[in-house]
Amino acid sequence: RRRVRISTFASAVAALLAVGRPAFAMEDAAVAWLRDGKLEMRALSAGTAMPGGNANLSDAPLGSLWKLFVFSYLSDTHAEEPAYTCSTTPRAPNDEDRYCCAPGESVTRGVALARSCAPYYSPARLGIDVGAWQAYWKPYSKAHWLLDLNRLQPDTKVPVRELLQALAALPQSVRMEARSVLLQTGVEGYGREALVHLGSGVRYKTYSWSRDDGVALGGAAGWLADGTPFWFGARGSSRAALSTWGPQLAAALPAPQWRNASEASCVDVDFFARYPIRAVWRANERVRVQSGELRGRYRIEFANGNWLTIASNGELVLTAAEDAAPTITGRFPINAYVARVVEREGGANPTQASRALAIAARSYLVQNAHFESGCWRIADASRTQRVSAMPPSNAALAAAWFSDEMILSGAPVRYHNAAPGLNRLSWRDAVAQANAGWSFEKILAEAYPNATLGTLTGREECARLDAAERWLAQAASAWRARLSGEPGFEAPDRSIKICALSDGHPYSDQQRLRIYVRGWRSLNERVTLAHEYLHLALRFHPNGADETYVERLARQLIEG
Repeated sequence: RRRVRISTFASAVAALLAVGRPAFAMEDAAVAWLRDGKLEMRALSAGTAMPGGNANLSDAPLGSLWKLFVFSYLSDTHAEEPAYTCSTTPRAPNDEDRYCCAPGESVTRGVALARSCAPYYSPARLGIDVGAWQAYWKPYSKAHWLLDLNRLQPDTKVPVRELLQALAALPQSVRMEARSVLLQTGVEGYGREALVHLGSGVRYKTYSWSRDDGVALGGAAGWLADGTPFWFGARGSSRAALSTWGPQLAAALPAPQWRNASEASCVDVDFFARYPIRAVWRANERVRVQSGELRGRYRIEFANGNWLTIASNGELVLTAAEDAAPTITGRFPINAYVARVVEREGGANPTQASRALAIAARSYLVQNAHFESGCWRIADASRTQRVSAMPPSNAALAAAWFSDEMILSGAPVRYHNAAPGLNRLSWRDAVAQANAGWSFEKILAEAYPNATLGTLTGREECARLDAAERWLAQAASAWRARLSGEPGFEAPDRSIKICALSDGHPYSDQQRLRIYVRGWRSLNERVTLAHEYLHLALRFHPNGADETYVERLARQLIEG
């Protein structure tokens, strides 16, 4: 968000290209990541992800990523810094407070990072001691730009390799806290328009800056679900870059190593709750198993005469008492549990259907399970959710981690193999919809029309403004005759959701047909609402990108 001196964006990414490749174009984008000490790079182009060369990335401006390192320092040193209070005086257009909070309000550490509040993280405000800063970072990085507080500025050029090495070296506890905070960025912040492509398992801090010629450049840096650090850069603001390059970025990033991913939440499962067990035997052996952890392959003999073969790596526990039927329980990280439900209740393919089912399964768990001793507890049964007793496939884990911490809020969540209904997803229909090109979001919106995406942390991605939605529906009906003569006008084909905007500027989400505003009652708020509606109604025409035209037409609709 500051002006920096770099000649071209190509200077930051030209080393991506192998010898003999054409010059890197301004319109292109680049991504890099660090895994097992090896730097990998890709140059992105419309419609495909091209592999880059093996040379190191050249320098790139730090942008607002410096705030992530101050956050990490405060987190790991258990600092107790004061909150930041926004000024009540009138704001200038370049006032950094506009990213932080409303006049007179305060923000704390996590919210400040998610909103990219620069004043909060000012080393001078925080009173960070230079010696303490250097002593903290030296075990993690020898990078001069990181050890020198004076160089922790948006216009500082840093080698992307060093940036990734610093992110990789952070303790897991710090990384987990940063990931938790940055969930907001992807679900409802500057990365929201890339959510359908990147999901919520990827967590990142966005950055934007402007060249001396006014060209905006931006991107993001953070971690994949397994802790792999990555960097992304392209032409445009961070929001525009992520929106434009979301599909290519998702295709280029490496698949996380799901079994190495860490999470705090857990689920205890009572297996075969409605099917009494007679005995458990080692597979291919006549050896009856006694109480304890199950490691290997086993055959379960049920009281009704049926048999089932399962496998366990110690996550399943058998309790066998002489005076009671044996029982099997399991404790899983929540995404491993969701992956097991996906495989038992539906399947890992097609991808968009499995992602939708993963969110539905996680939502059902939160709505119906008991929370005790730090874990959810639920039975494996057809009256709740069936859970596979076999370890989940990588494809099922991918669906669960793609939707990490995402749940549906505002409606009871149910699903069925073939019978759709209100607030009930049909797996058969979801498969057909996914094969027809529907995204997981569209599948969920069809099955749960009154629900919105939220997160396990309790923050809803869309806090609905019901009264504003009713007002806009009536107003849009009255405007239709007036707008029918406007070039490019096409009334949205489904109802528009209006969401409360907590920070930043009002905007419209064209993919999800949503409008984010602060209110609708005042004249200016209604003009803003009409303005964002027009962006949606003209989204397939160049007029929809003409801010002057849209603003003039919005004022005519409201004031005229």
